[in-house]
Amino acid sequence: MDIQLTTLPNGLRVVTANLPGFDSAAVAAFVDSGSRNETAAENGVAHFLEHMAFKGTASRTSLDIAREIENLGSNINAFTSQGTTAYFVTGLGSNVEKSVAIIGDVLTASVFDEAEIATEKGVILQEISRSYDNPGSLAHNRFGATAYPDQALGRAILGQPDFIKAVTRDNFVSFIDRFYVASNIIVVGTGAIEHPTFVSLVERYFAAIPARPSVPAEIPAQWVGGFDPSSATKFEQVTALIGWNSVPETDDRVHAHRLLAAAVGGGMSSPLFQEVREKRGLVYAVQGSHDSGPDYGEFLLYAGTTPDKLDEVVKVSCGVFRDACAGISADDLMRAKNRELVALATIKERPFGLAHFLASNLLERGRLVAPDERKRAVEAVTIEDVIAAAETIFKTEPAVALVGPVPETDYLGLIKAEMGTA
Repeated sequence: MDIQLTTLPNGLRVVTANLPGFDSAAVAAFVDSGSRNETAAENGVAHFLEHMAFKGTASRTSLDIAREIENLGSNINAFTSQGTTAYFVTGLGSNVEKSVAIIGDVLTASVFDEAEIATEKGVILQEISRSYDNPGSLAHNRFGATAYPDQALGRAILGQPDFIKAVTRDNFVSFIDRFYVASNIIVVGTGAIEHPTFVSLVERYFAAIPARPSVPAEIPAQWVGGFDPSSATKFEQVTALIGWNSVPETDDRVHAHRLLAAAVGGGMSSPLFQEVREKRGLVYAVQGSHDSGPDYGEFLLYAGTTPDKLDEVVKVSCGVFRDACAGISADDLMRAKNRELVALATIKERPFGLAHFLASNLLERGRLVAPDERKRAVEAVTIEDVIAAAETIFKTEPAVALVGPVPETDYLGLIKAEMGTA
């Protein structure tokens, strides 16, 4: 795999990864801007903007865009996260120029027609309503607001209905002016891609991206933690999302922290799954996971259970985490490592997965990281590193979000007592 980076004179970065033997290719533009860049008053604008991306440009209608892509057998899509908005096309390597042309057109010449905006408001309001019917989505949103209160990182990516109803074209134009600048954008091509040709295409079709400075970076995330019980009774189960503060993606210890989550709570043979589900039958779903960004990290416990079992689920889960502070087995660490290594190997076989991996590392770490470099870092993690990660994580203030018929229990106090941090 040949990975190359070129920075254009206006500051836009172009990355390619040629994958020998591939006929397919992915073309993606990653904007270093998402819900974290919004003010409280415009929460939801980044996601709405992504929805509007394929609704028409100065030279293409929304139907034109769909037909051009689908006539080639390609797929076009986009997503918004807390820190990034991505626009991408996957298809044949022989059609890379068309992919670059369309994404460049979308990012430089979208018209944001008022009629299209009005129609899309209905779509997003339906998306928000659907999230309200999903206890996992509700728990995730409540967890963010509890762990990061009064911060953009803690707000829902979809935004609030009142703002969505009031959005105008000016909201999109303002957001683009602030963040859709060359130094904030990475264009990535992976698969059947040649670097010099790809750079020339990006120079041509992204020429209208402005070179002015981006707005200053936001204040780094500040973990607070706390307890947010829901009074929702329409659900039969309580959905629990419990987290502790971890290290950010820029910290070299992140590999040990990620492996800790996989070792104790990833998969059916993990101690968490075995103790909570297999031995006691307390849940259908339970898992541990890790999430991180350039300035934050989280160790997460997810579980769903009936109200009468919630106390026991919390106590048993905390027992698994206490045990991790004392030690983990070589088999559990091996399983966690192999899980990560398989994921890294698979990334190299999926053009868009690789594009996302490369862009994420460049945005978060400030440099390109190849999958093989991450592989070596994972392989180097020791049991002692993972134990140290557990000792660091479980001393922090928990954040607890519960959705459903929540019993009258001080779960924050219960967790601290079980973890010995009360």
